[in-house]
Amino acid sequence: MNILQALKKSTNFVEQVTNQSLEESQIEAEHIFMFVLQVNRSKLYEQFNSNLSNYNNKKIEEILELRKNKPLSYILKRHIFYKDEFYINDNVLIPRSETESIIDEVLRHGDLLFKEKNKCIFLDAGTGSGCVGITIANERPQWKVLLLELYSEAIEVVKINLKLCKRNNIDLICSDWLKPIAKNSFDFIFSNPPYIRINDESIDDSVRHNEPYTSLFSQKNGLGDINKIIEYSRSVLSTNGILFLENGVGQSKDITSHLELNDFTDIRVHLDYNGHDRFTSSRKNNG
Repeated sequence: MNILQALKKSTNFVEQVTNQSLEESQIEAEHIFMFVLQVNRSKLYEQFNSNLSNYNNKKIEEILELRKNKPLSYILKRHIFYKDEFYINDNVLIPRSETESIIDEVLRHGDLLFKEKNKCIFLDAGTGSGCVGITIANERPQWKVLLLELYSEAIEVVKINLKLCKRNNIDLICSDWLKPIAKNSFDFIFSNPPYIRINDESIDDSVRHNEPYTSLFSQKNGLGDINKIIEYSRSVLSTNGILFLENGVGQSKDITSHLELNDFTDIRVHLDYNGHDRFTSSRKNNG
């Protein structure tokens, strides 16, 4: 069997054992083949007519068998986010394409803030794998970036990924959200906190059974951690500082109300590529 035939067979298998589209399944199959054959996508295509060795075929079949019950990123222990490939394991959330899609908007907001203040001290609160904060540090070397994480297992993942940072403008701190952070410490806070309500039956079993509970679920209909971040940010942010939150679909109205209650202004809801209200940005009131 040549590589092209094996790839088609693997694509069909992934489509059958997951609820993904044919296109998504093909992308996954390509990643499996690139991982096993140790080639990039262009090299993979160049080798389509080459025969697949028995050894590599067995390795691919082993990965496909694991894929029945486990996300591919956890099997391969890597995930591409923005411009880099990050190490991940099941102690951290798998980075979502929705989060990746907002990076340019976060950078745009930060650039305006940097122009206004001539500085930007950026915090990635609840950093998980560190993909957002490390990406920001790479893209904006003139900013100071801090990664905040509570759980020691996740911190070990962050430490591995910090080697991907091409700059020296980044640090890691261990903290339970922003509770012990001094006033006026940051100019920009980004967070993708847990925002799924407990016992939400709509969550895919693959997510529920594989990804860390503490990264997914939150009290108070999914708003418990978001509300804490808003309340702490009120003092932790510098004057006119930006708070940029990722949230669940349908939560923007409640989040906007809580931001207003805590004197945040310039509140804006940002849509993801599916048109869902996925992010909420705001500014600390100057008063």
